[in-house]
Amino acid sequence: MVVFKRVSVESQDAVTLLNELNDTLMGILGHNGTMHVCMDDFKLERAFFLIGYDADEPMCCAGVRRMDDKTGEIKRVYARENKKGLGAALMRALEKEARVEGYERLALECRAGNTHAIEFYKRNGYIVCDSYPPYDEEDDAVCLDKKL
Repeated sequence: MVVFKRVSVESQDAVTLLNELNDTLMGILGHNGTMHVCMDDFKLERAFFLIGYDADEPMCCAGVRRMDDKTGEIKRVYARENKKGLGAALMRALEKEARVEGYERLALECRAGNTHAIEFYKRNGYIVCDSYPPYDEEDDAVCLDKKL
């Protein structure tokens, strides 16, 4: 059973999973997807970073940063491939924590070339929406959101 914990984005487990995510995105997109990521955002008020643990082994991660009073932005989503349903469980845990923080909506951005991720988010109830800054200036950005 996977247990989700709020952790520091600077923890060793977070760094390990984020490095795996960066490597995965390099293989898919040719870049690591960090251009619009500031790790300090996960230290601010109403922001958090989650890791899912299976028998004390870190298996997945994601963070939410505050966009506005009602909206959190999901960043740095990653799940190791050896567990079916792990990504969906991560999204449910993320949404639960977002509600605790008072968010009514979650938004995220994917690159058009990452079709697997876009389809994953759609299967989990996220709908393509208008691109928001800074992604509104990028042709290959696909933004999605979900009301909580």
